[in-house]
Amino acid sequence: MCGRSSTTRYFKNEYPELGFARFRKRFKRFSEGYQAMSKADCIVTGSSYQSLLAPHSAKKMMVFHGTYAGLSPQALEDLRHFDHLFLIGERMERMLLRYQNGHEFNYTKTGFIPFSNFPDKNEKNKRLLLSTLGLDTSLKTVVYCPSRRGVGTWELCASQLIRDLSDEYNLIMRPHPSQSMNLRWHEKSSMKGLQLAAKNRGNTVVDLVDFSLPDVLMIADLLISDANSPSEEALYYDTPQLFTGLGNSSYETIQQALVGRDLLQEDVEDVLRIFNCGPVYALEDSAHWGEAVDNAFLSQDDYSDNRKASFNSIFGQRDQHAGLRVAEIIRNSFLCD
Repeated sequence: MCGRSSTTRYFKNEYPELGFARFRKRFKRFSEGYQAMSKADCIVTGSSYQSLLAPHSAKKMMVFHGTYAGLSPQALEDLRHFDHLFLIGERMERMLLRYQNGHEFNYTKTGFIPFSNFPDKNEKNKRLLLSTLGLDTSLKTVVYCPSRRGVGTWELCASQLIRDLSDEYNLIMRPHPSQSMNLRWHEKSSMKGLQLAAKNRGNTVVDLVDFSLPDVLMIADLLISDANSPSEEALYYDTPQLFTGLGNSSYETIQQALVGRDLLQEDVEDVLRIFNCGPVYALEDSAHWGEAVDNAFLSQDDYSDNRKASFNSIFGQRDQHAGLRVAEIIRNSFLCD
């Protein structure tokens, strides 16, 4: 069941065997989505939707999209109406146990469901996708994946990254979907300029969500990010990292934001642990992307243990079976008579 026509179109194209019910706010209880929820035995969702779910008697379960670094006291307060939470891993459990404040949540740690769509990272798959993108299969590939507009570093870094990076590398630049799919009028000319610069550089792609994030992460030999969810997801492939550390994506700014959400110091440190997984551009001696990328490749082994420890802390299990575990728990615990 969904409320967006674009989402409905996507799933009907990708998964035609599934049944769909559209929820329309204006029709409320007369909407087919509302009626479907009223008849459901179990409702699984990725957001709190407390007022939307309240009228329905079905068992309610929450799964998490993204890596959900900040399971804050307020976030948990908004989840009290769920019968069961499917936590990603160790970090989320630690936060839940610290902030549950007397409310005993029912939960299981199942792993990260999106990993089921992560392709195998091998030379055959890499060459195939690089060729599809029109990139040189003999070169290492650098992927730049910033955070959303207002938080991320796209406007600070994109142009300079194209200018600075050596032609010894492929470059994939992927603005956040909320930005690339909803360009504001003053951003359109800037994006056209970047696309022209990318064409002139060669072996450069500005990916406006034409390819899935797992595919892009799979071919990355180095990920440049704002210490965001993609940087944590890339740990699945043990990908070397370089963090921008600029603007609202600096260590100090992210730290202040987490403190402002009432996270305890232990949890703030837990989230910021990702910064230990690679060098930070803002702290490099030379503010030149070419040198920073070269240095990140040279030092990648120095951060190997930290990358593995961070993955274990966030996700726990390096497999693709989280969705199956969730389905089995729902079937055996909530749908059996």
